[in-house]
Amino acid sequence: MNTAIVIRICVITLALLVIALIWSYVKEAGDGMKLVFVILMGLAGGLLAVKFFIPWLGDLMGEAVFSSGEKVEQDHMTKAAARIAQGDYPGAIEHYEKMLEEKPDDPFPVAEIAKIHAERLRDPQAALKVLEEHLQSKEWPVDDAAFIMFRIADVHLTHRHDFEAARDMLEQIIGNFPNTRHSANAHHRISELEQMQFKLLMEQRSKAGTAGAEKA
Repeated sequence: MNTAIVIRICVITLALLVIALIWSYVKEAGDGMKLVFVILMGLAGGLLAVKFFIPWLGDLMGEAVFSSGEKVEQDHMTKAAARIAQGDYPGAIEHYEKMLEEKPDDPFPVAEIAKIHAERLRDPQAALKVLEEHLQSKEWPVDDAAFIMFRIADVHLTHRHDFEAARDMLEQIIGNFPNTRHSANAHHRISELEQMQFKLLMEQRSKAGTAGAEKA
């Protein structure tokens, strides 16, 4: 049994025993004392209900309504994180794939599998394959489709340093989802991409100029 529940039960039991003990002394007293006792017990009972009973009832209702799917998802995420910490990247991918089997409409495990391929296994091409296959596998909701497409652009830019491929994917987002926050974000990312390209070009020219001066 949960430790918190045991503590709550013990506190409530102890409170009931104290109330019974006090009542054994008060029941022979006058009506005024009994009224004071009832008022004090009402206040104490209200405090106990707010502190222990209502949260306990809320926990039970929350577990009954939500815990099933969330525990499964959290279980796979925890196990995947543990596998990553151990360096078992294929094992982590297996757990995310199981999560995807149980929640096929969730793009999160897709992105995490691609992330492992790109960052841990140093295989951005495999990451792109995972993302592109899932993107084309069905008609995703707008937010989920844009999420996957942004991940594709990230892999092209961060891991393959392919500015043109990243820009092409961002332009697809703009074309597919006009007048949305995804389109605005894609425009912003293109602006950042252009700044990165310009900075890289200036660095290359600077290095070329330095090399030319040294040769001269």
